[in-house]
Amino acid sequence: MPKGGWVVKFNGVEVERCYAVSFDYDMWEYTVNNKDTKKFPATGISNITIEVGED
Repeated sequence: MPKGGWVVKFNGVEVERCYAVSFDYDMWEYTVNNKDTKKFPATGISNITIEVGED
């Protein structure tokens, strides 16, 4: 993906660049671009940050 879109970071480390992101706390997973669902790491997430990517 180009440099634009959302930049998703866990504990300050970039994990995704996408145009859509959603989180499901009960299922402990997140979905990017309305199609790719991924599990959060089992432990260690204390901060989730979403930033606007720059072109």
